[in-house]
Amino acid sequence: MMYCPKCGKQLPDGAAFCDACGASFVPEQPELIFEQPKQQKEEPPKSEVKSAFRKWVKDQGLFCLIAKAVAVTVMFFYLLVAVVQAISLGVSDLHYSGGSIFSQFFTLLLTGIVYGVIVWLLSDAVLYLSKLYQMKKNELKNR
Repeated sequence: MMYCPKCGKQLPDGAAFCDACGASFVPEQPELIFEQPKQQKEEPPKSEVKSAFRKWVKDQGLFCLIAKAVAVTVMFFYLLVAVVQAISLGVSDLHYSGGSIFSQFFTLLLTGIVYGVIVWLLSDAVLYLSKLYQMKKNELKNR
């Protein structure tokens, strides 16, 4: 139930006018409350990122870091070779079919990616095995 704001007569919910005094009114509507969306988790401070990176580097070890650098270098090398070959084939022979240029480009590109991923995964396997070896060595030492 609601009441007329002018005369105070009780009216049924949703009434548009008062049948006692004739006052016309719009029934009160609930106030809409808009809230600011909650922000996503804030980024960690740069010092935390640096310390996490340093910990990752320390955990990787020199061999694995070098292997990962080699993997990335191999991928970039194959990308560069693929781009240079595609450009040289396209410029040197104007009658060379475009499909063949792109197939050779993507073949070289995928070859580099595969080689890079293999080297990266092998470095992770070496890291895993070396940590497993250290755990077993410590376990035998503590017996």
